[in-house]
Amino acid sequence: MGKASVGKKATRAGGTRDHTVPQMYLRHFAEHQARRRYELRVRRLDEPDRAFLAAPTAIGAERGFYWGTTIEGVPHHACEELFTSLEGNAETVLKMILDDKDWALTPQWPLAPEQRGALTWWMAAQILRTTRQRKRLSHTQPTESPELPDDIARIATNNPHLAYIVENIAALALVLRNRPWGLGFSDMCLLTSDVPVVVWNRPDADDQILAVAQSDVMLPLDPHRLLFLPSPAQQLADPRKRTDHFLHIEGAVGMALVEVAYDVADQFVVHHPRHDPWLHWKPNSPRQPRPWAGEEHSAPQYAIEYPVFPPDRNIARRWTIEHPPPRTAAS
Repeated sequence: MGKASVGKKATRAGGTRDHTVPQMYLRHFAEHQARRRYELRVRRLDEPDRAFLAAPTAIGAERGFYWGTTIEGVPHHACEELFTSLEGNAETVLKMILDDKDWALTPQWPLAPEQRGALTWWMAAQILRTTRQRKRLSHTQPTESPELPDDIARIATNNPHLAYIVENIAALALVLRNRPWGLGFSDMCLLTSDVPVVVWNRPDADDQILAVAQSDVMLPLDPHRLLFLPSPAQQLADPRKRTDHFLHIEGAVGMALVEVAYDVADQFVVHHPRHDPWLHWKPNSPRQPRPWAGEEHSAPQYAIEYPVFPPDRNIARRWTIEHPPPRTAAS
């Protein structure tokens, strides 16, 4: 790279639109309108009853969010480059899980070790990279930037968060990889948010690795499917949950999943335009408190009970896009 190119790149440092939620992930909740055209229904948390349509490219983007600086004060975009690499590997696995032509729950379960590894690293990144994590870290570990030129100081403030990601991602991926995984189907339409991987009851714990090791962990995959990693307590109560398994979330239990995902979101939630949780559910909890925003109320606590789905049974793929007709009094 010539000197002119280096200089041009430096002037652009911090000016990129960095997506804090992967676009490839959001597309699984979007309606495919045309070639390379997808639409999501978005609800911002300051006005959740007002939904609007947006493309995955138009939401979850913050200018210069993953830019950092070296010790010498040189701008770099290394974290964004890492995320891009992880997303490419994970996208192949997600398509395999979700695109079986016959079944909602892929028969290729459990995942092969290399597939599990790709998804594990990607999930670890989604836990660590969020705007909620940055706000938590800034609140608990305030730092002052050294004397730097204005254009560098603006992006140097990202460094504590980027350092936190680099220091924790490998250990967090290992914890996730060694947990039993449940692949589930929910009768209730699901949503996701700018906090895609939900750590139940401990979303803002100082030790995120310990929190993930001890908690139920949930990742909505599309409007009706999810990954669910049962906590050690659940595994102790039900030996079938100590290995990878299927689960079917029926009725009102699915509403609880929506509630938990909604409660940990930072700025917005999204769902498929034709799979709208608001048709059957409305927010009814105080959400997880945000101390950085002055919220000090008690955090809601969650518990879930679900049976392991028999391994010799499955759910037809059609129910990932169709909804059963409403029951009448006679049915």
